[in-house]
Amino acid sequence: MKVKILLKHTLLASMAVGGLTGCSSLFDWVAARNLDQPEGTVMLAGLQQPVEIRRDEYGVPFVEAQNIADLTFGIGYAMAEDRLAQMVSMNLLARGRLSEMVGPLGVDMDVYMRTLGVPQIIAERYQAVGDELKTHLTGFSAGVNAYIETHKDRLPLELTLNGYTPEPWQPENTIGLFVMLNLGVGFNLHEELAFLQIAEKLGAEKTAYLAPIFPDEPIDLAEAGKLADVALAAQQLRPQLDFLVGIEQQMKRINGQGLAASNNWAVHKDHTANGASLVANDTHLLLSNPSTWMLMGARSPEYSGVGIGLPGIPALVAGYNGHIGWGETMVMADTQDIFLEQLRQRDDVTEYLYQGDWYPVQSRTETLTIKGEEPLTFTVQSTRHGPLLNPAVKGKPKHEMIPMATDSSYGLALSWTAQFPDSTIDSFFRLGQAKNLDEAEQALNGVGFIHLNVIAGDKDNIQWQITGNYPLRKNGTGHFPSPGWTGDYDWTGSWGGADTPRVRNPQAGFVATGNDRTVEPGFTPTLTSSWYYPERGERARQLLAARNDHDAANMVAMQADRHDLLVGKVQQLWQSDEWAALIDTAASRLSAEQQLIAEKTLNILMNFDGSMEENSRSAAVWGAFEHNLIRAIFLDELGPDDGRLWTALMAMNGRAYSGYQDHLLGRKTPAGDWAPFWDDVRTDATENPGDIIAAALVSTWDYLQQTLGNDDQQWQWGQLAYYHWQTETTHMLPWLSGVQKFAVQHLAKYTDRGPYPAGGNRNTLNVAGYSLGKDYGVWNIPAMRLVVDFSAEEPLQLVIAGGQSGNPASPHYDDGIDLWLSRTNRTLPFNNAEKVQAHFNKVKVLQPAE
Repeated sequence: MKVKILLKHTLLASMAVGGLTGCSSLFDWVAARNLDQPEGTVMLAGLQQPVEIRRDEYGVPFVEAQNIADLTFGIGYAMAEDRLAQMVSMNLLARGRLSEMVGPLGVDMDVYMRTLGVPQIIAERYQAVGDELKTHLTGFSAGVNAYIETHKDRLPLELTLNGYTPEPWQPENTIGLFVMLNLGVGFNLHEELAFLQIAEKLGAEKTAYLAPIFPDEPIDLAEAGKLADVALAAQQLRPQLDFLVGIEQQMKRINGQGLAASNNWAVHKDHTANGASLVANDTHLLLSNPSTWMLMGARSPEYSGVGIGLPGIPALVAGYNGHIGWGETMVMADTQDIFLEQLRQRDDVTEYLYQGDWYPVQSRTETLTIKGEEPLTFTVQSTRHGPLLNPAVKGKPKHEMIPMATDSSYGLALSWTAQFPDSTIDSFFRLGQAKNLDEAEQALNGVGFIHLNVIAGDKDNIQWQITGNYPLRKNGTGHFPSPGWTGDYDWTGSWGGADTPRVRNPQAGFVATGNDRTVEPGFTPTLTSSWYYPERGERARQLLAARNDHDAANMVAMQADRHDLLVGKVQQLWQSDEWAALIDTAASRLSAEQQLIAEKTLNILMNFDGSMEENSRSAAVWGAFEHNLIRAIFLDELGPDDGRLWTALMAMNGRAYSGYQDHLLGRKTPAGDWAPFWDDVRTDATENPGDIIAAALVSTWDYLQQTLGNDDQQWQWGQLAYYHWQTETTHMLPWLSGVQKFAVQHLAKYTDRGPYPAGGNRNTLNVAGYSLGKDYGVWNIPAMRLVVDFSAEEPLQLVIAGGQSGNPASPHYDDGIDLWLSRTNRTLPFNNAEKVQAHFNKVKVLQPAE
């Protein structure tokens, strides 16, 4: 639903004039027109035989057909019923055409996607797809188009409000959604951009302490040393960086780009109560309505299964197919490297420096069609390292782009693993057809474009496998931007496929990942330097090792777990002689009143069990303390809190193991000094951790009294942390102004749900990621929860974070929210035909038209 509400549309214009009186009723009328009954018969051309779309009480479809051509047609029709607007907007975004539907708001994102060359990547990858899969994608497109054709006069709310009639769906569009998935799970680009922003002020070496690799690895000073003189370049690049960071923030809000996702684990049969393996997965994505995921069942002689689908892709992404169960998490793979290029203009030609010589950039022209505006033409220029992320725009658009410099300057070029050929799309389809783990492993060997920890199992076996092609670099790790003019950090090829790390039936009896480091330190080639916080993975392995009688209920309980292991680590550290002395000494310098407050806050923290439940007083104190502490450590140098550097810190802190947590766990410099940001540069003294912690203990209590009231016995974590199901239209509010924002705010009253009290935080298995140091609005959640219990007749338990339908007038738009909030799962049958029919008991038949 990545749309802008355009008031030129007659419907919204009339509501604006009338003060939007009764607008929810009007929105509901428009949305309800799009609803279909879940039962009946529909005559459609393009089918060979009848197709059944069966739905359950939550609107989940189970599509059955006699052949795969009809199956993919039926899946296309069912997905369009549920999520056409989501599919259309995501496809337009992938192709750099969003502004055709939403107008000027989409221009920057379209320029970015065209600059990356995503449309060309889509075309190249579609040509590489096998003939069999092309046939399947053609059948899927026919099903989507049958829905569009029969609903031209009653399209979904978002399309109606934009006055946009979608084009026929093309088979290539599915490839575009895979490319967007790659952008979403690719990592480190946000970290490189933030590094450049902050290094301009603080220098490369100090900035490196904001991007630690992992608690047991040294700060990446060698990487930072590549850019010891970065200040001048970063100063010249500031307009480009501000532009790119703004785009990255928009992409995060509408595509979940660069979000850390997720948990998965499997238990071998010898460690289960019922003698059969268990597989669990919960993917952590952007909290949005509708969800990124949808639920789906499918059955034909050639392809069958039940599980998670992505609107626009006619295959299961994770689930159970009667033989195996599987699920994925992100490797946090560093698939994109930024190269600083030295540029100059000579005789109206842009040139870049490489190993002492100047070379002309390669150029291509792109033109955007913008709703309500004149077309926009711009030139994309590329070096040997990839496209320059500073397109030259011809004309004067309303949304100012970044012009190329007219004299010697710097630019940013992007290398991306999209350049490496692979068979990802075919391989994912074969994964869903795998009848055993050998077949699953072989299928995954072909996945190069998406970088995942895939955990899979059958009744007797479990396995973990990393997928993806990873860049081979001459030097360095790609953690921070590299100078492009030397040639020392160029990519020399790729590595992956059958050579990636994997294990089957390990001695421990289980496998588990949580976006934390899953290989030994220093593993080469470098998979990433941006691992997530270790606590989720550690907690999963702790709970799995604690018993040998695991069952499905235990898996569900683990997914619901809200215990933050960081609390215990901090308590243990602060009990050490060194840290206890630091805190006591600093506290002794406080006023008598402040000492009492600090002692009271400290006692709560030191006796907290680490359970971040929404009704917990101690969790509220811990959460507020972290909020105050991160600000006390970093705000003096990176403030103000509405400025560009604080925004950069938020981007780094929320999506990978952070400088904040690294400081909190006791990081020291190679010389043995405290990590550099403990010192408050606004004073003449040199502060140590005790000084900053003591001040934060006092400010936390005052902050909670102001925020939650004077009665501390009533404080609860869920009064601070909250879930709010918002559409991507609402997510775009920061980029709207005036009457547009006013209209979207009123639309949000109809489309959004919540807020609800939240539990958990970034470190808990039941993750609740929010912008620590900014606010408590949870934006990173388990978007689905999956458990496969091979001892059960019907092994799959599964929920998503929201409803199946993207239509606000549908009962299935939000009926999954309460189920998700309950932290329980529900069974989706597949094996027993009678149970499938009883469960999916509302039947729509698609009949071939004569």
